[in-house]
Amino acid sequence: MSSQSLARKTLHTFGTLLFGQGASIAAGIATAHAFGPVGKGVIAFAGVLLTFAITIAEGLKSAIAFQIGKERRDPRAVWRTSLRLMAALGPLGAAIFVALYLRFPEQPAYLYVAIAFPFAMYVQAIGIVYILRDRVEQINMKNALTIGGGYSLATLALVLLFHIPVWAVMAVWIAAYVAAALWDTIGLSGLLGDEPDRRDAANLVREQIVFAAKSALSANVTFLALRIDVFIVSALLSPTSLGIYTLALASGEIMWQVSRSVIWSSSGRVAMYEMRESVELVARIVRSLVAVQLVAGIVLFAVGPWLIAHVYGARFAESGIVLRLLLPGLVLYSADGMLSYFIGVRAGRPSLLLGLETVTLVVCGTVTLLAVPRFGLAGAAIADSVAYVIAFVAKVVLFARMGDLPLAHVLVARPSDVPEFIALRVRRVFPAFASQR
Repeated sequence: MSSQSLARKTLHTFGTLLFGQGASIAAGIATAHAFGPVGKGVIAFAGVLLTFAITIAEGLKSAIAFQIGKERRDPRAVWRTSLRLMAALGPLGAAIFVALYLRFPEQPAYLYVAIAFPFAMYVQAIGIVYILRDRVEQINMKNALTIGGGYSLATLALVLLFHIPVWAVMAVWIAAYVAAALWDTIGLSGLLGDEPDRRDAANLVREQIVFAAKSALSANVTFLALRIDVFIVSALLSPTSLGIYTLALASGEIMWQVSRSVIWSSSGRVAMYEMRESVELVARIVRSLVAVQLVAGIVLFAVGPWLIAHVYGARFAESGIVLRLLLPGLVLYSADGMLSYFIGVRAGRPSLLLGLETVTLVVCGTVTLLAVPRFGLAGAAIADSVAYVIAFVAKVVLFARMGDLPLAHVLVARPSDVPEFIALRVRRVFPAFASQR
């Protein structure tokens, strides 16, 4: 696949994510006004819980990408193995969340996640098959029309027109995952190739369990390192504070749509390429993302608080202050996913990645526990930024060593990083740009 093709796939991904993000923001505004910070907190907390739960699927995705990409194992056999694992993990995860709901019935988010979990795990795992087979646009559209913009637009319409309660919003959320799971399965057989050699089945099961377990544990720790602040805010502060804090996080993470687009579109290539090519691609992605997100962060720092206060109302004004404290970490951490993918999947070092994420979790959890009782939401935001910066610095140094690259090659963007079809349009406006490429 050419560089131009990758850029276009990234733009397609960004477009579908932007559609989903726009619909999500509109639905978020409607639910914030309809349910206030408490109801908004329930919806946001369910999303956080599910994201944490399906880190199990992140482990499976990594194992599938490693076996099909680096190990060149048979795709159909690899997928069948992952289905066996999901058949066991789905009911188990649902049962755990049901137990949590029975223990804490005042928090209905646990029950909603229990129902959604098996379908969400399947949707996450199946996506990597599409990516490895270069079906980026196909999986983008399916996700956008179900768990992305489709769910958000349905929620927006139902809240505005029919004033549905929180539980009905969550029912639509669950239905979106069910629909995505069914739709993603259609046409999957054609992506998996011929019937596998069954003599390899036993080894595949063992290898996938070991690799997926390490990767899932790493993903769990990564998520906790990024979201331990949310759980601590939920435990130590009021439901109103939780709603304010999660809004600030969601507002800042809008910037990550660019990085998510790039990572989603390029992960198949990173897994399938030879090592040197993969290293160069990752370096180019990291330095480009940091440059783009730095500009976005400056803009959001300037206008974010004003937008929050005017769009969501005075009750959420404190989110603007929290957002500014989160931004330094959010800018750098935009490239963390690409670095983690390279270390854990392409380099095949999930245990090393786990160690890095564990250090980040300990730092974030400790600082948050110390800061929240004294500084409230500001303390949680500072702790989050500290964790993000530590994680990025550690991984970028490690990647540079693995790839035998100078740090400047990974961190400093250059004109040649701009995709050619975009550069052509820029040169028409700024002719001097041509001499720098």
